[in-house]
Amino acid sequence: MNYRNSLLALAIASGFGAAPATHALELGTFNATNFSIGGYFKAEGVYEKVDGGDSRIFGRSNQSRVNLKAINKEHGHTIVGFVEGDFYGGTFPGENNDLRLRHAFIKIDQTTVGQTWTGQFWAVAYHDYLDFLGGPRGTLGGFNFRTNLISHEVAGFRFTAQDPVNNDADTPDLAVNYSLNLDGGHRLILTASGREIENGDFVGGGAIGSKFMIGPHSFNLNAHYGEGLGAFTGVGVNNSLASPDVEDDDAVSQAGVDVGFRYVINSEWRANVAYTAVEVDDNADTNYEAHRANLIHAVTPDLDVGVEWRKYNLAFGPLLPEGQQVEVMAKYKF
Repeated sequence: MNYRNSLLALAIASGFGAAPATHALELGTFNATNFSIGGYFKAEGVYEKVDGGDSRIFGRSNQSRVNLKAINKEHGHTIVGFVEGDFYGGTFPGENNDLRLRHAFIKIDQTTVGQTWTGQFWAVAYHDYLDFLGGPRGTLGGFNFRTNLISHEVAGFRFTAQDPVNNDADTPDLAVNYSLNLDGGHRLILTASGREIENGDFVGGGAIGSKFMIGPHSFNLNAHYGEGLGAFTGVGVNNSLASPDVEDDDAVSQAGVDVGFRYVINSEWRANVAYTAVEVDDNADTNYEAHRANLIHAVTPDLDVGVEWRKYNLAFGPLLPEGQQVEVMAKYKF
């Protein structure tokens, strides 16, 4: 995996769902295989106030995406093929509108092979946020990049071996998730993560993700601790892209917490607030805080419009500056 390009592309997930293809338009069945397409169009305008820099306002639609899904059930097996692309295909997001491959995988019963979310991505109970580029930063889904892997699900467990972040690693990156879905919509996710970092050490960490329902409302809590996690949280030594988990040839640990509350006003309106904090045990005190609040209106079941305010205390490239942003958006799913 060319990890630097993955980071520069900021291939992170949309806050409107952790799994691909939540919407789909059925095309029909051909030769015993069912085909469907899905995706959405999203247009957004952003006002940005950079700490110590100039303010600006801009629009973009790169997040718009389309996918194709094929499902075949025969000989006692369910086979799924899925491919999806969006328009963040430049070397750095926003520099052009080239098509970029997001997902391309085959799932045979409970085993997945191909390019899709890392095992660490599945550690997080995600918030209902509008910020595609920086939404989950500071959790184990912070980059939410997709990589080539093999993953198997059984009895609530997901075991994943994936293309390593460290291009010189001798072992794959590993993740084990255990998901427990409880009555009333409550959910608990336990995750162990291990990888070989740039100094040759094999290190690990853990995370807990949780969702608690309060009537129609929900409270999410995510937490993580360990070494080798900066590659996934997006927060690391000096906020570095190249080696976020090594300083002076030693592994760097970090601890983080991410909380959010979703308030359902009625069937058409909902509001969300969230806070993220990460403390990194490095000489530069590369600590991270983020705040966000939004209001979303479901004009129809397929059309959302919304506004979101967010604030970051660290910069990550020109599209995630230190400072504040206000986004207004419209999103039409199909």
